[in-house]
Amino acid sequence: MRKSLHGIFTLMLALASSQAANYLTVDFSNGYTAGNLAGTTQNVAGQNDWKQTATTATTPIQINSNGQAVIGSSGQDVYKAFTTALSKSDGTSIFLKTRFALTGSTTTGDYFMHLSPTAGDSSNFLGRIGAKLTATGASTYLLGAQSTSGTGGLMTYGTGALNLNTFYDVILKWDFVAGNVNDTFSLFIDPTSNVLANLTPYVSANWLSTSPEPTTLAAVNLRQGTSGNATTALISSLSVGSSLSDVGVVPEPSSGALLVLGGVSLVAIRSLRKKNS
Repeated sequence: MRKSLHGIFTLMLALASSQAANYLTVDFSNGYTAGNLAGTTQNVAGQNDWKQTATTATTPIQINSNGQAVIGSSGQDVYKAFTTALSKSDGTSIFLKTRFALTGSTTTGDYFMHLSPTAGDSSNFLGRIGAKLTATGASTYLLGAQSTSGTGGLMTYGTGALNLNTFYDVILKWDFVAGNVNDTFSLFIDPTSNVLANLTPYVSANWLSTSPEPTTLAAVNLRQGTSGNATTALISSLSVGSSLSDVGVVPEPSSGALLVLGGVSLVAIRSLRKKNS
């Protein structure tokens, strides 16, 4: 019986470890204090190893008293490296989940968050999330996804209007497709399931560049754009992983197997105790 229990627990641990593929988790309300998020010199660490991307230290990104990163209309851009860099594998995906409220934008629009192939990369801005107002002076906006370079005009926007000053959980899904220049991207708003078949993308986009996709991804970046086009935001959290459950969306159905195994283990333990009593 003891050998059986050992086998069950070993299997549970193996299943749990096989599901774990989280590359980064950030909660700005936990372990952060009000003030500058990053250092004000390129690649010099600030809070929890957030660093400035290039040399511009104008208007440093702040953590406010509510535990949120404040993205302004222009100035410093920052990044945080993954705990482990991701090596792309055809047929898989990476998920960037973030919770934010946009506080302003323009009808031209711009991106405010992206991934990069190396930590501190100041030119390859990939998997961008951006926004634009639905109309001049409107209190609603559209979210967009963009694979690589270019301003708001190259971003693919959704059609469902979202409200300024309202928090949403947003997920960028980047699909690694075999071959070159054919990866795809999707945005999901407030997902209620981690089963992709149950979710409808808010918007989908294709790889734009004629250059092939990178082989690695290593950091998440927050960007303060130019004052004429910029989107401003309050960001509460973000996480990066290889599945929806890895970034904090409801447990995978396969996690139910762990619960079943746990129940079997409890029954076995009780049975063993009765025999030994």
